Amino acid sequence: MKIAILSDPHIGSTNPVFVPNWEKVVAHVNARTDIDLAIILGDLTLLGSEQPEDLLFGRAALEALNPPWLAIPGNHDVGDISRASHQPCNSERLALWEEQYGPSYWNSDRLSGWRLIGLNSQIIGTGLAEEEAQWQVLEDALATRGSRKPVLFTHMPLFLNDWEEADRPAWAVMTEGRNRLRRLIRDHNVCAVVTGHMHRTVQIDMRETRMIWCAASSFLTYDHSMPEQPGSALLGLTILTLGDEEIDAGFVELDDLMISRIEDYNGAIYRSPAKD
Repeated sequence: MKIAILSDPHIGSTNPVFVPNWEKVVAHVNARTDIDLAIILGDLTLLGSEQPEDLLFGRAALEALNPPWLAIPGNHDVGDISRASHQPCNSERLALWEEQYGPSYWNSDRLSGWRLIGLNSQIIGTGLAEEEAQWQVLEDALATRGSRKPVLFTHMPLFLNDWEEADRPAWAVMTEGRNRLRRLIRDHNVCAVVTGHMHRTVQIDMRETRMIWCAASSFLTYDHSMPEQPGSALLGLTILTLGDEEIDAGFVELDDLMISRIEDYNGAIYRSPAKD
């Protein structure tokens, strides 16, 4: 069984610069006969957290996908974890997302033998009522999975380099939520945590689980602009292969995508977070 992971498309209704890349990734997925499911791993939109029309645009764009799809939001879709952000995730932004895409967190048993669990990373550590509701859904999904093997999907990674690193809410889940997830991952033998946001690819086997960072389809970044992190720059998509007992990632680089780096736009597309 195979899942196509489409991460960080950043497609916009008023600024369509990354739309052609999205269309080429969708065409690649549709041309394949081995894809059972597509998962959009957040930041589908460029400015959905500020412009509801981008959420409408993104939802319409999903109609082009042939496989069934599931989606979780990213910071560009529903806002940031940090309460000090100019666009904090809140109930109003979540409601706008859910009007178009359904719940911002979910679990699915559509692939035999596996329980796929989508988490909204943008509410972890916010204190919103939706955060506690998500924890309850996650714990129930893990406790009732039976013999199904669990996989977690989130937009933001749990950390950049290690479990004990300092909080950087623009880049990764913060300490309290990270530690709670770590306990659940360990206690329930989660097979993998699949994430986007960093626009880099890497697959790391840790004591607790396998960490998989997925390719973005929109743009790359310069290393000197980013926090220290693992992985490789690659523009395209990620294909997850679910076997009888384990999950593996293949990173697909599409040669005909427009290659650009966000720093070269000089803030004309959106406000980039601080490196630290």
